[in-house]
Amino acid sequence: MEGLRCLVECWADFGDLLSAKAICHGPDVIISTGTEHMFVFSGQERRVKTVLQFECPVTSLALGGDQCSLYVLCENNHLYCTTLSQDSSSFSAEEGDDPTLSMVSKDSVLVEDGNMLSFTVAEDILITVSLKESFWSFQLCSTSSTGFQKHAGFQVPAVTQNDVDLQDRMSLAPTLTCFYPNSSLKGHACKHHHSLDPLLFRLLFGVDASLTNSPIIVCGLPDGRLAFFPLFLPALTSSRGQQKPPTKIFYSLEQPVVFIGTSVVGDQGPQCLVVIGQKGRILLIKANQRSSDGKAADCRFIEHVVQGPVVCACVDREHLYYSTATNLFCLSLSKILIPSSSSSSSSPVTAVSEGDSTIPVRAVCLNVCRVIALTEPSISPAGSVQLLAVSLSGRLLQVTLPQDSDNAKVSRLASSQAGQKIKDLLAGIGNVWERASVEKQQLELKNNTLKRLNHILNICHLLLNSQKNAQEVCDLRSPIHCRVAAKWSTLLQKDSLIVTCILENQSSCVLDQGWTLCLQVQSSLSVSAGGSSRTYSFALTKLDCGQKAEVTLPLETDAALFLPVQIHCSLGYTLQSLLNPEEFRQLSINDTSLSQLLIHTGSICLVLNTFTLDWLDALQIGEPTPNGDHIPKQISAWEATNMLLSSRQIHTEEPAMPKTTPHTVAVHISSEFLRKRLSLPECSSGLLCISVLRWLLCGTSNAEGQEDVQSPVVCARGPDRQEVRLLTKEVILSDFGSDGPLSVVEVQVESVSMSAVCGLHHAVLRRVQVLLNDASVKPEKPAELRRQRLCDAVRHMECLYKDLQDFRDPAAGVMKTRRTSESLFHLYLQLREKPLVIV
Repeated sequence: MEGLRCLVECWADFGDLLSAKAICHGPDVIISTGTEHMFVFSGQERRVKTVLQFECPVTSLALGGDQCSLYVLCENNHLYCTTLSQDSSSFSAEEGDDPTLSMVSKDSVLVEDGNMLSFTVAEDILITVSLKESFWSFQLCSTSSTGFQKHAGFQVPAVTQNDVDLQDRMSLAPTLTCFYPNSSLKGHACKHHHSLDPLLFRLLFGVDASLTNSPIIVCGLPDGRLAFFPLFLPALTSSRGQQKPPTKIFYSLEQPVVFIGTSVVGDQGPQCLVVIGQKGRILLIKANQRSSDGKAADCRFIEHVVQGPVVCACVDREHLYYSTATNLFCLSLSKILIPSSSSSSSSPVTAVSEGDSTIPVRAVCLNVCRVIALTEPSISPAGSVQLLAVSLSGRLLQVTLPQDSDNAKVSRLASSQAGQKIKDLLAGIGNVWERASVEKQQLELKNNTLKRLNHILNICHLLLNSQKNAQEVCDLRSPIHCRVAAKWSTLLQKDSLIVTCILENQSSCVLDQGWTLCLQVQSSLSVSAGGSSRTYSFALTKLDCGQKAEVTLPLETDAALFLPVQIHCSLGYTLQSLLNPEEFRQLSINDTSLSQLLIHTGSICLVLNTFTLDWLDALQIGEPTPNGDHIPKQISAWEATNMLLSSRQIHTEEPAMPKTTPHTVAVHISSEFLRKRLSLPECSSGLLCISVLRWLLCGTSNAEGQEDVQSPVVCARGPDRQEVRLLTKEVILSDFGSDGPLSVVEVQVESVSMSAVCGLHHAVLRRVQVLLNDASVKPEKPAELRRQRLCDAVRHMECLYKDLQDFRDPAAGVMKTRRTSESLFHLYLQLREKPLVIV
């Protein structure tokens, strides 16, 4: 059959599959696609007529001896038994094209074994195989009309030697096959089991099984061992009372067993047992008749090697058909067995490799790609061999092989044969085109993935280089950066502090789908107390060069908001986003290891900017007071209640609450220092004060929002809803330095709220500290300070320190209970009455 092509006809399409099983049931085909659904396909009408739905995906199936019972093993290790329709071919087209859906309930469960891996049915006996600890456990159960009963059970030790592939082997399912002797009438009645020549049956399985016509169960274990035991177990004890093991090992293939069957070579030729392994090793076992020189009959074991891995296989009289999931091959068994018959019979085992020059037997490629399931071969009315196959793309194919023409000596093809030849060539072209399309699709997938990966690496290289250069040059901005601003918004009569983050892309790269903008909000309270921060993620669709993306998020305005708050901006990219959903689904089918690598690797995170929001950023700026010399009065809850009672002419005898006076702190900054750092060289005193106030509230003297600051006095409301006042004025310190009077700008913070005063004072000092750390401006010669002023300041600090020590208990070192926090705050205000001057 070398050089011949086959005719392929597609009957149905079930979609892409990962695994499949198929068995013939009369003119129908029962197909399992590795899902919860099983299909009964009518071969006459060429359509699905019944769909069986189970609770979980199906792993294996088998027909009972009556050809009406279907046994199904699912992933939950439950073995179901359901009945198929007797009249499988009488489905009328008048009933419609929609298949019948049949739900298989839990009442159909025969066995619930969490370790079950494989099973078969013979003579109304269910044989199951499970892996329990380090033993292969065999269980025989009766499935007759009298009920489901357990007959016997025995174990076979599993292989325990050190092997790299041992764990993978144990996860595979064993292969079970039932053999009958040719003399058994039951063997001819059962279509899904095999019959062996009586001589080979007796030589392999013993005289007892041959005399009793007991069926033999052959099990190919995942470790490669071939074990057998009689179905009708004899007494398990010998005459001496010793335990007799029911199972025997007669060969080891040293690789997982995929298929076990029989073949008859020639019209009256020898019959042999065929075993094929997952890695391509083939074992042929045949019987040698008693020779004329008086030598007894024996078995001959012949090995042959083909290219693997073998996914599925089947056998007819003289040929073995097997698929490697890449292509379908045909191997002539007669060419392997005939040379071995003339060899010396002194050696019981003959090993034949594929590359042996003495026996150059090679498999023929049939040009049918991606086959993962095969049924038993059948003979068409024209005498050709027909196979039913299920491909990885989910197609049910009828493969028709041309008749064997090895003995034909015809020099010219007939017209009918020429037409068939053309059909075969067209079918081969179609198969090659399908394979080329799959390869082209995979190549495009890899190219697209490499392009996306190259684009991501360019963005990573761009950001990392910009961050490295930014450490050397302070004014250098990254081409991809963020800006953060905060403003107050009223929703449903509730004020909320809204943070707006603007992502700007000034680079030549596009931030497309898969990139995520991550904002991590972390308050100073959570950092000091070891608390957790809150992270927000915003998926980006497409951000071209020069475009901006604006996102907003609310901050808590109740007690959970503790300023200052740090906002860390970063860009993230998940590696799974390299593929779109359709490409990732195809990759999961074709390359499971790579898809799992993309899932578990994680993501790329690139840090952009870090911003700090303090009390100055969270102020609600209002209209300044007309005179600018007092802060608006704060009405307490007690005063509001008293006013309400007075309006209702309800008099209370409680004394009035004392009025709260505003607290004041101040910061002194050299005017010359501010003019240089804020780029205001020739600025008047009033304009300098306004510019300093704008810089404190807006971050820069020319920033957005400066129209809200038109005077050196600003009244606002803090995050705690208490009113505050910011005042800047230029004063002269006459006794500060030895060079004469010093002009400074005094920044005052006034409020009745202690938290507002402390928070704003800290925010002002933080902004001044940024100016002091600016390396772009070279510091000049420090001013010569007056010694007497420094001494007075030191004495003042020593007195305050002594007062602070008085609040502590000398024995325990803790605060006394009679002292309150108000006394400590009074010390804080005294500490800021004579602030040090920043020059």
